[in-house]
Order: sequence, then C-alpha cells, then structure tokens
Amino acid sequence: MTKEARIGSAGLFSLLFLCRMLTTVTFSPFLGDSHLEGDSIINILFACIFIAVLSIPSALFFRRFPENNPVNLIKKTGLSKAVSLFYWLVFLFFASVSLSRFFIFTTGIIFPEKNMNLFLVIAVAMCSYCSFFGIEALTRGNMILLAFTVIGVSAILFSVTGKFSVYNLEPIFFRPFSESVINGLSAAGRTAEAAAFLFLASKTNGKIGRGFFICLACFFVSLSVLFLFLNGVSGEFAKTQLFPFYSLAVIAQFPFFERLDAVATALWIFAILVKTSLFIYISGNLISDSFGLDKRISAAVCFVIISLLSFVFSINTGVHRAVCSPLITGVLTFSSVFVIPSLLLLKKGKGSDAV
Repeated sequence: MTKEARIGSAGLFSLLFLCRMLTTVTFSPFLGDSHLEGDSIINILFACIFIAVLSIPSALFFRRFPENNPVNLIKKTGLSKAVSLFYWLVFLFFASVSLSRFFIFTTGIIFPEKNMNLFLVIAVAMCSYCSFFGIEALTRGNMILLAFTVIGVSAILFSVTGKFSVYNLEPIFFRPFSESVINGLSAAGRTAEAAAFLFLASKTNGKIGRGFFICLACFFVSLSVLFLFLNGVSGEFAKTQLFPFYSLAVIAQFPFFERLDAVATALWIFAILVKTSLFIYISGNLISDSFGLDKRISAAVCFVIISLLSFVFSINTGVHRAVCSPLITGVLTFSSVFVIPSLLLLKKGKGSDAV
C-alpha cells in the first residue's frame, strides 16, 4: 500500500465493473438470491436505475471535493475515526461475503470431501499481499483479467447456443411487477463498489461522469445477455442449482475442450482475488491513516478479520443467508453510499469549513 500514480477513469470503472459483476454472476437460489424471480431483464433494468439514484450523492461529493473522501474531509478527530471504522467494516464485510460464497462453492461442488480451510486462509493472505502493490497494480491486473473474462464467458455462451430454446423463457411481466422492483432494490443494496468509488475517485484522472454511465450501460447489457442465455438454456432447472452460472459452464463444451467449467472456476478465483485485494487496500488505508497504524499491521488486521468472518459466514447456508439478507446489505450500502455523502454535502452546503 505504498504511494502510487493516479489511474485512468477507464481503469477505475473496469475495476468496479468486474467486482460488481462477480457479485451477480455468483448468485445462488439456495443462498437466498432471487435473481430468477420475475423477468430478469426488467430486474436488471431496475437495479441499474436504483444504482444510479443511489450514486447521486457520491457523484456530487466527488464533484465538490475531487481530492477528498468522506473520512479525510471530516476535521473532528473522533467523528472522523468513527466514520473510518464504519467504512472499514463495510468493506471487510462485503469482502468476507464474496470469499465465503466461494468457500461454499469449493466445499459444496468442487471438493465436497476436502477440508478447504487452509486454502481460504492462503487466499486471504495472497489478497493482503497484493494490496501492498497499490491501486495502479490492481487496476493493471484487473484489465488483464477483464480481457480473459470476456473471452472465457464468450466461449461459454457460444458453446451453449445449440441448447438455447425460446420455450424456456418466461413472457415479460409474467410474474408480478413488484417482484422486479424488489429484486432491483436488493441488487442495488449489494453494490458496495459504489462506496469504493468514494475512496478511489480522488486517485483517478479522466472524465468520471462519462465513465460511470458507460460502466452502468455495460453492466446492463452484460447481465441481460448472461441471464438471457441462462434462462434460455437452463429454464426452471437453473433454480434448482446451487450456482446456476457455474452449472451453465458445466454443460458448455467445445469438441476439443470439454471442461469450460474449469474456465469459469479460474475466472471466479481471479475475480475474488482482485475484489478482495481492492477492499483490503481501501480498508488498510482507512485504519492506517485514521489510527496511525503501520501499513503491515493494517493489512494483518484486515487479514485476520476477513479470515474469521469468511469462516463464520460459510458455516452453513442458513448463516450465509442471514448475514447476506437484503436488509443488512441494503442498510450498509445505503448508509455508506447515500446517507454519509449526503450529510457531508449538507454540512458543507452551509458554508462551514469543517465538519
């Protein structure tokens, strides 16, 4: 976590885009996700609208304070530390959720008879180490991963086109309209990347406004295509799978390469490493700057907390569903992305120089 050069807006939004895509493509009906209830494309449209609305205070915050984040803008030491701790917990929580979901995947599908505890600890340790390279290195690594992801996912979708059937698709608005609204709100409530934007925007060059809408458009198009293929190929069968997109990769095959599920698993692993490293990078900087801790100690603390939370969240599906409920994730995201930036804008709008 040494001082690094500023990144471009394309790199920033590519990083946030891939991290957010990971949250959606690893959804699981058995873990309480309801992405397949209602029309999926309408669900995604509402999710994008709610994410855009949720991000308005963050965008206004960056426009007014381009070189600050919600923590270093606050001059009162006690309040600044409290806000820093809150954001620290938010990023550690969402990183732990992503890791625990992957842990459930490995222990439930890939290696159901193996003890993967050591693997999880090693993965978190690697992420802690990667966070020391800084945001520029993480962005460069993410750009490479993004290219491989596009190629890998395109190969999976192309290989299942022969199994696609329009009869597997539900008519638009076949289910109650309210389900799409609820699913859109739930998806927006899991967008911790919007909070990460508050701490990465000041390290970014370029036209961020344009990048945001391009990122959101790519998010809508990408997920619409993915869910179109998932529903068109798997239909109702997708709802019976622990991780539907992985199941889609299992049935995908080329004449000379019949293990595209291995490609999906590899992409999932690297995406997890990038996302967790990013959140550790932000969290480590937060407690290091606010409490004067050494960077190595900050990373070690993040490593311990994420490892413990990941184990707790993955004890069983009931625990995971409880901690990842829309109420918990929604409150954390809404508070960090909407409420705190809005309050800071109101305070500053009164002409005070310090909050």
